[in-house]
Amino acid sequence: MTLTAVVKDDLLNYYVFWKDVIALTGSSEMTIRRAIERGDFPPQVKLFGRKGRVGFRRADIYLWCEGRWSSEGGM
Repeated sequence: MTLTAVVKDDLLNYYVFWKDVIALTGSSEMTIRRAIERGDFPPQVKLFGRKGRVGFRRADIYLWCEGRWSSEGGM
């Protein structure tokens, strides 16, 4: 296994992308974007090495789905 493959696997396990977030939440992209602007939804994270690619921390999305996510951090 190469270092690149390990890093790719870690990113896929740590982050979820738009398609997955939409499926997990059942909300549209625009609804999620508005919630991000209000601070009611976990923000996107810019991923290095991928021009324009963003992800969401998987743990934050799961906490949000359970109603336990807070913009101040913690649960």
